[in-house]
Amino acid sequence: MNLIVGIIALINVIYTFFGTNSTASILMFDVNIWVYRLFWTLLAAGCFYAHFKKTNKAVD
Repeated sequence: MNLIVGIIALINVIYTFFGTNSTASILMFDVNIWVYRLFWTLLAAGCFYAHFKKTNKAVD
C-alpha cells in the first residue's frame, strides 16, 4: 500500500509542473504551489522509505 500511495504522490508532484497555477489546495486551505509540492514530495518519500524498510526487513 505504501508503494501505491508513494507513486500517486510522485505523479501528483510531477503533474503540478505542467499547470499554470500558483496556488493549490491542501485540506481546503490554499497554499503556495511550492508548499504543495513539498508536502506531496515528503509524503512520497515517507511512503517509499516505509515500503523499502519493510521489504528489507522481510529479506533479512
